[in-house]
Amino acid sequence: MLIREKTDADYDATLELLLRVHARDGYPMRITPDAVPGFLRSGHPVAAWVAEDAGRIVGHVALHCPPEDPTLTVASRATGLPVERLALVARLFVAPELRRSGLGRRLLRHAAAHAPARDRRAVLDVGQELRSAVALYEAEGWDRVGELHEPLDDDTMLHLWVYVSPSPAH
Repeated sequence: MLIREKTDADYDATLELLLRVHARDGYPMRITPDAVPGFLRSGHPVAAWVAEDAGRIVGHVALHCPPEDPTLTVASRATGLPVERLALVARLFVAPELRRSGLGRRLLRHAAAHAPARDRRAVLDVGQELRSAVALYEAEGWDRVGELHEPLDDDTMLHLWVYVSPSPAH
């Protein structure tokens, strides 16, 4: 299994994988399948990686550095670091058939390890109901530092936990 920088040529295969993940798990949460392509392209990415197995894209993770983001604000208050010193681990997903293989853990570690090279500490948010993702982050030593309740529309509220990486060295 190879983890490498994502290229523009990986977009179609990455989108196909994310659509499969969305159909199975509902991630990304509370959006329709036709909104998934926009989700994959959004978010102010500064770096992204794919996991490749036998020439097939089987996982994805990115670091995002949006100028303003409620997750970064919560993490900034918790860490004392300015928002400009934080990077959001985002768009982490793995092929359903490879769940519990350790690939999600490898992608998480890979992205978090690249934040210090940008003089940033890795942070993330996760839907409170995504128990397996929460369990992964906590098993990896990420600290839960807050929560967010973000309205998606007039009728829907997104409930998120906010986590920071175990130490600035990770």
